Amino acid sequence: MRVFITGASGWIGSAVVPELTGAGHQVTGLARSDAPAAALTAAGAQVHRGTLDDLDGLRNAAAASDGVIHLAFKHDIAFSGGFQDAADADRRAIEAFGQALAGSDRPFVIASGTLGLAPGRVATERDGNGPDPAATPLIGGAATRRGSAQMTLCLAVLAPEHKPHVLLPEPHRALL
Repeated sequence: MRVFITGASGWIGSAVVPELTGAGHQVTGLARSDAPAAALTAAGAQVHRGTLDDLDGLRNAAAASDGVIHLAFKHDIAFSGGFQDAADADRRAIEAFGQALAGSDRPFVIASGTLGLAPGRVATERDGNGPDPAATPLIGGAATRRGSAQMTLCLAVLAPEHKPHVLLPEPHRALL
């Protein structure tokens, strides 16, 4: 299977890429600079140079793949005062992937945080589908981020052949 991965050299991606290549899949990872590109090459993946802002490049890479895993997020600007900008870029990337994969049976997987869940209990896959009265209300970028995850899930309702998935990484679950 040909898999396109954003965030392929990041915290989650650096674990996912070797698993996929080790299982015989052909992986292409998005890299915006030389260091991530070298890491991907060393891990046995192909490199697609670009950024989350290159929506045509993302659509083309998705169209050339058998599935997409979207793990990237602009953490560098998100936590320096630009969380809304990072969340907006994430949403645009998800929309671009949705356009490229529409009408196909190719899977689309994203990773998203657990923003807005009530503290003091374990989160489950049923969480995040609506407002939790015990959670802090989401505004700005956090609301956009939740909306992006919900939009991905809506793709499954609108086009069941699309097979999108939203994953909540284990470290996020452990923080609850």
